[in-house]
Amino acid sequence: MTGSHLRKITLLLVDATAALRSKILSGTFDVGKKLREVTVAEELDVSRTIARLAMSTLEHEGLLVREPNRGSWIRLFSIEEIADAIEVRGELEAMAARKVAEHGLSDESIRTFQAIIDDSDTLLKAGVRSAADQSTWRELNVSYHATLISASQSRALPNSIEQISHLPLVSTSAIVFDKTDDALGQHQLEDAFADHVEIFDAMKARQGMRAADRMREHAYKNAQNKRRNLADPKAMKAARALPGGALIAQSNHTET
Repeated sequence: MTGSHLRKITLLLVDATAALRSKILSGTFDVGKKLREVTVAEELDVSRTIARLAMSTLEHEGLLVREPNRGSWIRLFSIEEIADAIEVRGELEAMAARKVAEHGLSDESIRTFQAIIDDSDTLLKAGVRSAADQSTWRELNVSYHATLISASQSRALPNSIEQISHLPLVSTSAIVFDKTDDALGQHQLEDAFADHVEIFDAMKARQGMRAADRMREHAYKNAQNKRRNLADPKAMKAARALPGGALIAQSNHTET
């Protein structure tokens, strides 16, 4: 097998895996039914070998589970599992924040963080009410965390964080807004914004442990918000429209 042919297969597998992941998270396949290689191959328009390898990758990520003599199934995730994964992501990002503080922030990173914080502050003061406002808030949150990971200068952290962020409602874009109490929803956003400011300040001051502790606490509060907000049927309905929302278990127990 030539190098160019191998690269072509590798790229095909990467694309197929990403496409399969997207389809699973969007609810394309029925949860609770066996997911066959031939079905995946036909859906992605790839060979059964590529389909099998893509499915194997998603088994390692935790989206699929393979059982002897039963084949592969799409997993369901309890709210507690989602919250736990968010805290794990927080531990990784705490390490990233510590590394940023130890290395020191570049002028470019400082400008990027400051612009995100300024835009977040402006939006928060105006009120995050409409769907467009919420979308903008999500984008700012994603940008903040992506800038953090990039500034850490770590080669291992991005891959680890990306992998766990593939799980339902664990990514930094998967914000579930409170639907029952406007004041509480506003407080949750203000609290998250205050965390971002404090983490940024700690990193600028080269206070590695403080930055890590604040990031860890930030993730813990995020997990707590998920637990509380998803208990509300309206918030759960909105969450099911997010990538991975179709995989949230009806009860707080793991299902397969």
